[in-house]
Amino acid sequence: MSLRPLVLATILTGVLFGMVSGYTHEINAIAQSASSIQSSSINLNSSELNQPLWLEIKGLNGSRLQGEVKLNGQVIKTLQGSSNKVDLSNYLRRGNHQLTVQGNYYPSQGSVRINLNGNNIQVMQETSGNGLLDQQLNLEVR
Repeated sequence: MSLRPLVLATILTGVLFGMVSGYTHEINAIAQSASSIQSSSINLNSSELNQPLWLEIKGLNGSRLQGEVKLNGQVIKTLQGSSNKVDLSNYLRRGNHQLTVQGNYYPSQGSVRINLNGNNIQVMQETSGNGLLDQQLNLEVR
């Protein structure tokens, strides 16, 4: 079975979830089937960083995580266990930022959900089925 339909379905679920939950920011999702990277672009106002902007990476159905969260190439969080959370508002300033979540989850048949929640912001990405975690959020703070 090809991973491409699964990846596309996951991305569409995230986009639809954002629409249903009243998400007011722009989301552009791109899937690259060869490497299973999920990428979203998000525009933020700097005033939104006065409140917490939570990035939560959670293993679903007993999945456990190993990996790291990087912002502009610098590790800001090491992933271990089934649930990890970091407040991004402490790290972001005006400009463009690339946030990557990379690593592994086990069992490989499990799944991982990544949520970004803040004031008027709710974005979700989910991956499953291969044990690899390779998510990217492109953040523009104005």
